Amino acid sequence: MGSIDTPTITENGSTQSYAAAAPADDNQRPLASSNGAQESEATKKRRSGILPLEVGTRVMCRWRDGKYHPVKVIERRKLQSAEPSDYEYYVHYTEFNRRLDEWVKLEQLDLDSVETVVDEKVEDKVASLKMTRHQKRKIDETHVEVGHEELDAASLREHEEFTKVKNIATIELGRYEIETWYFSPFPPEYNDSLKLYFCEFCLNFMKRKEQLQRHMRKCDLKHPPGDEIYRSGTLSMFEVDGKKNKVYGQNLCYLAKLFLDHKTLYYDVDLFLFYVLCECDDRGCHMVGYFSKLQCSNSGGMECIQHFLTLLSSY
Repeated sequence: MGSIDTPTITENGSTQSYAAAAPADDNQRPLASSNGAQESEATKKRRSGILPLEVGTRVMCRWRDGKYHPVKVIERRKLQSAEPSDYEYYVHYTEFNRRLDEWVKLEQLDLDSVETVVDEKVEDKVASLKMTRHQKRKIDETHVEVGHEELDAASLREHEEFTKVKNIATIELGRYEIETWYFSPFPPEYNDSLKLYFCEFCLNFMKRKEQLQRHMRKCDLKHPPGDEIYRSGTLSMFEVDGKKNKVYGQNLCYLAKLFLDHKTLYYDVDLFLFYVLCECDDRGCHMVGYFSKLQCSNSGGMECIQHFLTLLSSY
């Protein structure tokens, strides 16, 4: 199984990918034709019979490595076109972690590989009839994804249904554009924004680059809004009180949720202390990670830890 361990980060137009390469697929497939004039009548007839693809359909999809991988259609949405079959599809690569789920165009799909759609509810019902109650309970107790150990089977299914479609595809933070991994419950007015622009100092987020540029001319922060409690060379640690800096704490949680599938998002951050690690230069202190803990906690344990970049990037 292939997976990516860190986000894809782009700086100044060049992509730095700290990703594990997808497994090679010797079965290279021809690209789906987008030119209807070159298609045979049989192909056209078959396309019209299976399009648009239903949610749950399994098909081969061309990934960014140029090879085809098996996917499952999670969601679909209509494009602004006169053709009734013009949709784009949100797919899950069954070989990979769902952090790689994405919207794809029809031409990325190999329609010759479409499998018959199976009603999963009926399939699950038939399978459950063949299992004893003890067997079913044992499967529910043991089949838990890594990172979701605190969720029971019912809660896990509810979580996956609610977060199945990633709402924000990329963010811009400082000099970097970063591909996100998971759904984050931003306010409803941001649901139609595939990309968000974050102020790297106060963590306010905007829909457009122009809004960020106007904000940066007015924002007087050059480091997180807290006390610097540690410094070593160019690294500094800031302690931010969630009660005194509620908006900053909430925005930090929104940001972290884009990269942590199982993070519980706390809207009431008054009880939390956030410890933000920064790399500092003459332009300011740039966040590279953080952890949080309850102010009243005596255990000394961390509630959440998030490392945004694998390496401390040089700004």
